[in-house]
Amino acid sequence: MPMKWSVEHKVLSGFAVALVILVGIGGLAYQSTLSFMQTSRLAARSQETITVLAEIFSLLNQAETRQRIYIISGNERYLTPRHASIDRIHALTESMRQATADDPGQQQLLPELVRRIDKRLLLLNGVLKARQEQGFEAGRAKLLAGDGEREMEAVHAVIVQMEEGERARLKRWVDMTQSNADRMRVIFFLALIFVAAFFGVLFLLIRREMAERKRVQNKLAQFVTELKAANDELKNFAYIVSHDLKAPLRGIGSLADWLVADQAEKLDDEGREHLRLITQRVRRMDGLIDGILQYSRVGRIKETLTEVDLNQLLRDVIDSLAPPENIAIRIAGALPTIRTEKTRIQQVFQNLLSNAIKYMDKPQGEIRIACVSAGEDWEFSISDNGPGIETRHFKRIFQLFQTLAPHDRVKSTGVGLALVKKIVEQYGGKIWLESKLGEGSTFFFTLPKRGQRTLTTKGESR
Repeated sequence: MPMKWSVEHKVLSGFAVALVILVGIGGLAYQSTLSFMQTSRLAARSQETITVLAEIFSLLNQAETRQRIYIISGNERYLTPRHASIDRIHALTESMRQATADDPGQQQLLPELVRRIDKRLLLLNGVLKARQEQGFEAGRAKLLAGDGEREMEAVHAVIVQMEEGERARLKRWVDMTQSNADRMRVIFFLALIFVAAFFGVLFLLIRREMAERKRVQNKLAQFVTELKAANDELKNFAYIVSHDLKAPLRGIGSLADWLVADQAEKLDDEGREHLRLITQRVRRMDGLIDGILQYSRVGRIKETLTEVDLNQLLRDVIDSLAPPENIAIRIAGALPTIRTEKTRIQQVFQNLLSNAIKYMDKPQGEIRIACVSAGEDWEFSISDNGPGIETRHFKRIFQLFQTLAPHDRVKSTGVGLALVKKIVEQYGGKIWLESKLGEGSTFFFTLPKRGQRTLTTKGESR
């Protein structure tokens, strides 16, 4: 049969699944973010490379322009910016080598660019040298030779080729960046839809579960009402049955007593024995009815909880039982004061002591009552040196209407131990026994302490 999950299990399972899915979505978002950052970095580097290429060509033009001005004017102050432009060109070409290290195509074109730039600078140096050593006309003639213009076009061609390659890379990085951005938007949108759907389903689930719980609570309230009515009927029934059964029993008992008193001389021994058995069984039936009534009241009829001094209660119980002279009842040590229903705890001790007295088979009977602290409980024991009980009967004797001796030999209804067990368990305790045939029995039972205090009254014997 499949297990029905509670709303707590469903919610926790839903959150677990949601967490797994959100972790997956978060992982995808993280990868997309890393890819976006990488492509953005590569796009920025490509854009920087294009800018550097344009700056190299511009600096080359500036160096040439400054040199032309020097050739015309002969003023050497124009050579300073020329030299600075050439130094900057060398620095930029070196940075280009590092910036395009991951692009084989650009790495192949870069040496050609450097070679063309060096050749163009060599021509510039030749014109400068002619001007400085041979004068204006020599420098002018060298400048108008046309070699410099051809080399400048060659440099420009290489730069344009490298720019086109870098622009192609830039477009690729931009496209990838846009793709990653689109993917992140989709992931975010899906996560938003999932979260909304999850909480929507969770809301519907909780709402349905609350409706189901409300229905169950209403049904439970109805059951409680019906149970209360049934208990009230049972209570009334028990009293009615008790009255209706006891009335004829009293009549039978009175009739038997009248026959014994008034017709004794007309009866033989067998007749008198029959009347004795009738009287005995009527009394047993009367006791059985009282026992059933007491059993039915446990847990159904509540008494006021009071502080009960078990030392005084045991003295009263022992006095009421009036044990024979050959049976000594001893209380070992002090007993605690407990907060309980006095009548119920009195029934426990009364039934256990009554059984010990009733079944005693030794000329000198000994019954010992003791109590020890056992953690959160009081552990009581009632020991006797009676006939003992076989192990196979340990459970049976606590069942209703079960007795070990014939009813005609021992006056027992079979309700006492069942009543004791019900009362003890009603208080949250437990009951058990240890016994050896011919040596005696010890009945143990526990009661929760629940803040009870211990008295120091000395034990008594009787």
